Amino acid sequence: MPKAPAGRIVYWSQRLVEEVIDSNGIRVDPRLKSVVKVGAGGAGIELSGHERNKVTRFEIMKKVSKKLGNELVSDPDTPGPLHFVQGQGRADVTEFQRWGPVAERSLRQETCLVHVRTISRRGRRVDLCLFGSLGNLTGYTAPEGHVTGWTSSAAPAIEELVATRGARIPRFYDDESVAVEALKAALYQGAPADLSDHPGRPETRAYTIAGIESCQYAAVVYKDVTLTPGRWDFRHDPEMNGAERILVGAPLWLRAIGS
Repeated sequence: MPKAPAGRIVYWSQRLVEEVIDSNGIRVDPRLKSVVKVGAGGAGIELSGHERNKVTRFEIMKKVSKKLGNELVSDPDTPGPLHFVQGQGRADVTEFQRWGPVAERSLRQETCLVHVRTISRRGRRVDLCLFGSLGNLTGYTAPEGHVTGWTSSAAPAIEELVATRGARIPRFYDDESVAVEALKAALYQGAPADLSDHPGRPETRAYTIAGIESCQYAAVVYKDVTLTPGRWDFRHDPEMNGAERILVGAPLWLRAIGS
């Protein structure tokens, strides 16, 4: 078996990983018994402190990936709707900018937005827009102080979509339009008034936290959207031009390779 490349885990959603473990009957280590805890947030898997020392996150990654099997899709050409995806590529991480009052269907914590773009063997572009807790990010910090730049007017709609895990489409939107807005936020958030000055340069935009050149990722997909041909005109929008399929979801983990 080939040795996995060295790297470090830079994002880990304990809550989502435990949810996947519990929902799919995954025994992380056959020698150990997981403890099911029931609280206000529902049932969840928890390993005791002694047991945690025996099982590394890397081992959990391998176990979960193996158990999910074909459900954890790595081929971007796979027909949807997809529920879990994995892959490796460049990941750009920003702090998602929210505004307006905190509604019932909203994210309850500071949020990071991870964007990954991949091109399939058939030449099809797939964009991942992944929203997760900023507190799950390790080794990086959000910009401090007063930061200015473009923020999405559709942020409340995006937030509602993510907070409900795709179960509710915000008013005045459909699957395609809210997915397009999520991608615009990933590509343009923090740019100055002239958005065209920053194509392919996330490091020059405000709110950018990190650019990980080689990142292994696994994610839960809330919305798998293929844009209707002819509906969207991105010819004068260099970052959006060519967008075809957009996956909106949440990262289970991110692992930076070679860093």
